Amino acid sequence: MRPMTRIEKKPKINLNKAIWQPKEDKQSKLVKEYSKFDFNYQSVIRMNNNSKYQEYHTKVYNNKIGSNYVDILMDRLVKRKSVTGAIAFLEQDDFHNNHLHFAWYCPQELTREQLASTMRTNIKFIRNVKQIDGVEDAIRYFTKRTEASNSFQNIYA
Repeated sequence: MRPMTRIEKKPKINLNKAIWQPKEDKQSKLVKEYSKFDFNYQSVIRMNNNSKYQEYHTKVYNNKIGSNYVDILMDRLVKRKSVTGAIAFLEQDDFHNNHLHFAWYCPQELTREQLASTMRTNIKFIRNVKQIDGVEDAIRYFTKRTEASNSFQNIYA
């Protein structure tokens, strides 16, 4: 005959203390951090090297923007006296193309012409300048591909 083993009681779990919290991902952390800045205008730069594109050409056009070029553009924008801060998000479309979302804080609205002359780029590369209504929603949209391998983001002051 085997000796009897004593069965121990299970410890009681305090349900109020052991509530599971979801782990924050990179995007939600960036949205919280960048939403603290009150950016009020946004635009997009999309290079358009293939303006003479014709369907029967088989040449691949490379419309990529590099991170060094983004830094140069944003530094030029922030040097403007009325702009106090800017943020840039480089988003890849496919292997050959990407575009730049950027937002800035400025007390007055800048036109496309003013942006092009400040950033020293062609006006046809700059898309519509829009006012930001909800900063958190705009940042969430900008950071939608932060987990991608070729994404780039930076803040400028």
